[in-house]
Amino acid sequence: MMVRDQLSLKRLWPQASKRLLLLLAFDCTIAVLYSVYDMKFLALSGLPLAPLGSAITIFLAFRTNAAYGRWWEARQLWGSLVNTSRALARQFLTMLDHDSDDLEHIPLGRRLVLHQIAFVHALRCHLRRQNPFPELSGVLGVEETDRLRGYGNVPAAINLKMGRILKEAKQQGMLDSFRWISIDENLTALSNIQGACERIKNTPLPRQFDYLPRLLVNAFCWLVPFGLVGEMGLMTPVASVLISFTFIAADVVSREIEDPFENTIHDTPMTSLSRTIEMNLREQMELPHTLRDVQPVDGFVY
Repeated sequence: MMVRDQLSLKRLWPQASKRLLLLLAFDCTIAVLYSVYDMKFLALSGLPLAPLGSAITIFLAFRTNAAYGRWWEARQLWGSLVNTSRALARQFLTMLDHDSDDLEHIPLGRRLVLHQIAFVHALRCHLRRQNPFPELSGVLGVEETDRLRGYGNVPAAINLKMGRILKEAKQQGMLDSFRWISIDENLTALSNIQGACERIKNTPLPRQFDYLPRLLVNAFCWLVPFGLVGEMGLMTPVASVLISFTFIAADVVSREIEDPFENTIHDTPMTSLSRTIEMNLREQMELPHTLRDVQPVDGFVY
């Protein structure tokens, strides 16, 4: 996610350069043929560029709004994950009547909080299609992590594991029904957050919204020099490229933010949010740690 005040044009240039260079060469050809070789028929002064540009703007605005909606929903979901993780940790640490130290001598409340930290890291890796196990082994331990290797959906498996641990705690009299229901609602909230993130990840924008705007933008950019050359002559490439860049940039920007879980500079900052959650939960457990906030790199936080 970008946190800098300004967007460097070099970020847009790789995606737009090929199209703009081809358009520049075409614009220069039209300008030279019209001004030097007197091919006046190339000037199409009646070309309805303004209405056509307005129509394309509507397509681009709709696509940009849809892409931004996906990006913003993803950020809201991870904001909810931060809040739900804190609430669960508080419940784990305060609602259990007594500790259980029969498993690796870790109190049950802390063991559950560690599973919550693992869930957050596993969900981040699951959405980015990365291997979560090296990171999980540092939170849960090697033995507990090895038990998760047989699952295709690791965060769902961790959520299920937390439910089973709580069921055992209830059977042992460590939880009454009211506290069980309260905690279970937050575990269900975790499942809902994961499902919503997977929906965004696995459901692309309809292909019509991907294909038609780019087709219309390309057609418009190729037509622009014909509408300008009659009045601007050899200066046509300057104006034409600037107009084309405006439409191409809008198309490129909307494409960059439509997939917020692809581990790019325009992602939802899941690495930073995961670190924040782990730091907060370890502080709630009063465990010492050396973790620090993830710092922006070149104006972007990951």
